[in-house]
Amino acid sequence: TVTLTLTRPVTAGQTTTVAYSDSTPGDTSGIQDVANNRLGSFAATTVSVSDTTPPEFSSATIDKNQLVITYTEAGTLDPAALAGNAGFAVSSSTGTAITVNSAVVNATAKTVTLTLSRTVTSAETTVTVSYTKPTSGAVVQDAAGNDAADFSAKPVTNSTPAPVAPAPAPAPAAPAAPPSSGGSSGGGSPAPAPGPHREPDTDSDGVPDAQENQAIGPTGAARGDGNRDDVQDRTQAAVASYSATTSSSSSTSVTLVADSQEGKVNASSTVRITSLVQKAVPTSMSRALETPIALTSFKATLDATGSSETFSLYVDPKLGANGYWAQDSSGTWVNLASSPYGGKMVNEGGRLRLDFAIQDGGQFDADDKADGTITASGAAAQMPLSITGQASDVLSGGGFWF
Repeated sequence: TVTLTLTRPVTAGQTTTVAYSDSTPGDTSGIQDVANNRLGSFAATTVSVSDTTPPEFSSATIDKNQLVITYTEAGTLDPAALAGNAGFAVSSSTGTAITVNSAVVNATAKTVTLTLSRTVTSAETTVTVSYTKPTSGAVVQDAAGNDAADFSAKPVTNSTPAPVAPAPAPAPAAPAAPPSSGGSSGGGSPAPAPGPHREPDTDSDGVPDAQENQAIGPTGAARGDGNRDDVQDRTQAAVASYSATTSSSSSTSVTLVADSQEGKVNASSTVRITSLVQKAVPTSMSRALETPIALTSFKATLDATGSSETFSLYVDPKLGANGYWAQDSSGTWVNLASSPYGGKMVNEGGRLRLDFAIQDGGQFDADDKADGTITASGAAAQMPLSITGQASDVLSGGGFWF
């Protein structure tokens, strides 16, 4: 054999070839056997690249009795069904026992979800998880058969929401004092109004978990997974889903993906969606543009100030949208989900995906500042394609349509 040491590692799945050229025939430094028979040159030949790196613990989060462990792995995990606690153990700062009832592998998301015997409360500040590979049965491993490494007492991020205290009952009003001789009257001060009730929002994207749990994604996606990446939207900072009200007063699921790569989030992304709401269309908008769900307004923080960020908006194709329309600095409404603007429209598993890009501080960033945050409003809408130019109903600020 001849072993070559390379300048960098080759990962599983890469197409790799090796070639050999005996460029100086007649010398004695080429590869040869003990009888001095020289190795002949050969053209690029495919190399079989094997994956020998085991999956390793990356992070863990818990919400009530669901603990999700994420692994670092180049490929996918083996989706084989795990039995019992599958070698996992969970402990808490309270000392109250927590039994792992079951473990389920999500191969593409590279996660293992543990269902616990009880709910972990928000007051349990320290939760840890450990793993010891079972001596029999299915184990956590990657698709190449590399068993996951054991780990001990890894910290778990506790995402269980704190219980919402009931609003205090208003205090009874004090009886009115009898009129004084001066004709004035007195009474008890009214009780203060109770504080607003805040619904759980695990990923802090401005959309309650209850709404995100109802997201409808492409065919095959679980409810609550609006972009079919096998991760619940309520747990992803770069994915947000909400229920929009249509012009016919029905509701429809809308999902926004930031730092989007064909509708999926870049694995190393730190982009966050901090707000996603429905807004009314401006009065100056031309009637030629049909906006069945009005405007979708959002705010996102970026990896780098001044960068251009890619987004994907998933909507129901029955809305009839033929683009994602936004107003530029001159007042013109343009289709960002079109090739002139670097975008496109894709029919993905029965959902319409509108891909577009916005520059931080650019003409479609509403705050007009390169500050690492994009604020934008646009419409998944329909413009009759036979119209090449349509004057706005309002002359000032209305612009033209293209």
